[in-house]
Amino acid sequence: MTQKTKNKALIKNRKIAETGIFLALFLGLAYSFHAIPNLEFITLTAFLAGLLLGWKRGLFVALLGEAIFSIANPFGSSLAFPSLLLAQLLGFSLIAISGALSRLFLPSILKKSKVVAALILGAQGLLLTLIYNLLTTLSFTLVSGYDFKQTLATFISGIPFYLVNLISNTLSFAVLIVLVLHYVLRHYPHYLEGRK
Repeated sequence: MTQKTKNKALIKNRKIAETGIFLALFLGLAYSFHAIPNLEFITLTAFLAGLLLGWKRGLFVALLGEAIFSIANPFGSSLAFPSLLLAQLLGFSLIAISGALSRLFLPSILKKSKVVAALILGAQGLLLTLIYNLLTTLSFTLVSGYDFKQTLATFISGIPFYLVNLISNTLSFAVLIVLVLHYVLRHYPHYLEGRK
């Protein structure tokens, strides 16, 4: 076996291990926080998977992680509402792809200003969470035959839950991703070099 073949095998094994670690982190955090309504760190994990692993592996982690958690959710499986499951998968796909696209500009912004990076990430966390909540709520109300007033009432009644989710994800994106990204840039810059 040549050195080039060994290096390729090592890189392939490293990528498999990294993907597995992110998937385990996704599921571990999903089940750890499942009893606390709308406080979760899987949105952050899916975004980080896209950011650090690239769009293909990030999408794999987000889709498989969300599918497993949604189907085997202790509070009830999304299989009972296929439209909800599809909305959840679509939402997490957008989150992972957004993380992957952020590799193009976030590292350079963070090097110039942590505050600007935190503001951008906070805005991304807020927007992605809002889109996810809209998608999942609409997937239920539209399929259930709700009219506009009933759909609006569903959104209004969900505001306290949405707010917890929006605030926690905005803060976790602004603080935790900045910390992780700063650490990665200092110690493991190869994660953000090129496209994976």
